[in-house]
This record gives sequence, structure tokens and C-alpha cells, in this order.
Amino acid sequence: MKFVLVLHGEVEANPLAHAAAGHDDPPLSALGRRQAEAVAAELRSGSDNTTVLCSPFRAAREAASLIADALGVAPPQPRAELATLTPEVLPEDGALDALAVIQERAWSVIEDAKSRLDPVATLVLVTHELTIRALVCRALSMPLQEMRRFALQPGSTSTIEWRTKPRERTLIAALNEVCHLEAAGLV
Repeated sequence: MKFVLVLHGEVEANPLAHAAAGHDDPPLSALGRRQAEAVAAELRSGSDNTTVLCSPFRAAREAASLIADALGVAPPQPRAELATLTPEVLPEDGALDALAVIQERAWSVIEDAKSRLDPVATLVLVTHELTIRALVCRALSMPLQEMRRFALQPGSTSTIEWRTKPRERTLIAALNEVCHLEAAGLV
């Protein structure tokens, strides 16, 4: 089974306009939409048996919708487990504890998919930087304190593969892949 982690594209950079509107959930910028379209074009070649899930936050939902539409699959399903740091998930005891909560919640989506979906399925998870960092650390059995040891760019993809033969294991097949953005002149 393949899990493609997509870091939603660039967001609009006018936080004052969003704060004045009473929220801090910015939409994708025009560049962010083009980045999501480039991800979709890259994923199109392997779109058989693909499901798209996303964070409930706006940029991730917009990117996931663009990807699902381009792949011709069901609309993305927002999952709270793929959210990033928000007051609802931020524990009182500090940032590392909050990251552990994010990691456990997001990993539960992968565990659920492993138990429900076909072993040759692809699950596209469109989410946020901290969530992707936490998932990659979990897949590599890497401490969360080391999560800044790799780069992640808006519109990038990282792929975790779950294999059962010759033994059950997870591995990172790609990390911060941006060839699709380079080919589209977006990097």
C-alpha cells in the first residue's frame, strides 16, 4: 500500500485580511493552486484504486479537491486526525507533546487504511508541514526532536510504502519530491 503525503501548496500571504474575517485559515494562493494541479498531474499516472483524504483546514481541502477532481476519484474526505496545531489538539504540557498527539492522530489514519483498503491501494493524504514531518518520523522510527532534519516544500510529495513481503515494514520511497513542480516551472 502506498501513502502519498502532499504538503498543500502555498497559501495567501495576507494574514491581516484573514484575521479581519475572523479566522486564520487562509486559502491557497494562485501559485498554491498551480502546485496542487502539478501534484495531480504527477499522480494521474497511478490513479487506479486511489483515495484522497485531507485535513479539514482550507488550504488542504482546496488542494485535495483539485487533486481528486484531476484523478477522477471521489471527493476528498476531511479528517480531523490530519489537522495540525490548533487549540483543540494542543496539549498544555508543551510543543513536543503536541507533536506526539499530532503524530498519533495522523498515524491512526494510516493504520485504519491498512486494515480497510486493498494492499495495492494508494491513499493520498493532503495535509500540513508538521503533520507530514510527524508521519515521516514515525515511519522511520525517528524521534520527533529530529523532525527538522529534512526539507519540505509547499506542493511537495513524500511517499510511505507499507510492505508485507518479505516482512511487514514501512519505508520512505520519496521525501520532499518536487520534480512535478520543477517540470511545471513552479520552483
